[in-house]
Amino acid sequence: MRSLSRTENLLFRLGALLMVAGAATYLVSGQVACIAFGIGVVLFAGMQLRMVYEGSNFVVARLRRQQLFGAAMLVLAAVAMVAQTFFHYTVMRHNEWVVCLLIGAVIQLYTAFRIPNELEKGK
Repeated sequence: MRSLSRTENLLFRLGALLMVAGAATYLVSGQVACIAFGIGVVLFAGMQLRMVYEGSNFVVARLRRQQLFGAAMLVLAAVAMVAQTFFHYTVMRHNEWVVCLLIGAVIQLYTAFRIPNELEKGK
């Protein structure tokens, strides 16, 4: 797995922090939380796309695809949050973005523990 540079790692962590802050403060201020969450998702998912697996281990490659799917679910959650907060779409009435956020977060958590474990097993 290609590791991130120091600056990329900082952006990755900042994105994760902004996502958590945006999701946590949604009830207090929806518009500010939406902007923070959106910026955080762009940073987080962008840095995850920069990490590339160049090995031949099938399990790690599968986990990497799952990780990218989790990042896509986080992007979808940000889009749904913007659609509900700023555009008031009638389809998005009941915080459907939370379901996408939950799916993405569970997948990210799962792959965050499994990928390093599989990489250690392969050495």
